[in-house]
Amino acid sequence: MMHITRKHEISTAHRIYEHSGKCERLHGHNYTILLTLSAHKLDHLGMILDFGEVKRLLFGALDEAWDHRTLLYDIDPLVEQLTVLKDDDSLVAVPFNPTAENMAAYLGTTFFPRILEENNVDKDVFVSSVTVFETEKSYATWEK
Repeated sequence: MMHITRKHEISTAHRIYEHSGKCERLHGHNYTILLTLSAHKLDHLGMILDFGEVKRLLFGALDEAWDHRTLLYDIDPLVEQLTVLKDDDSLVAVPFNPTAENMAAYLGTTFFPRILEENNVDKDVFVSSVTVFETEKSYATWEK
């Protein structure tokens, strides 16, 4: 088994719906995302997937979806209250409370695999882990 990892950064606002502390307030982070792809065999060039393609396909899609946007849990009352942000695509209602843990799991199980499939990346290539750094000292990792 071979693995490759690429690091990427996005800036996103969020709040943790029903949190009892300050994280219930709308705030932002400069997130660092570590994406690890794995495969049992390398392609004819000796790669899992070119790092430039990882950046273009996977992180390009992530930038389009989440970078410089506000992530809110789709059942959060703020989703309806902030309709002005929905109108300009600044607000993204996600099907989970946007914790680092849930973000990592969603990216690893749903988002990145869908991008790989839509771009006809070799079926042997799969997402094996995603780490979401909320701060330099705090992060969550999802692993397959």
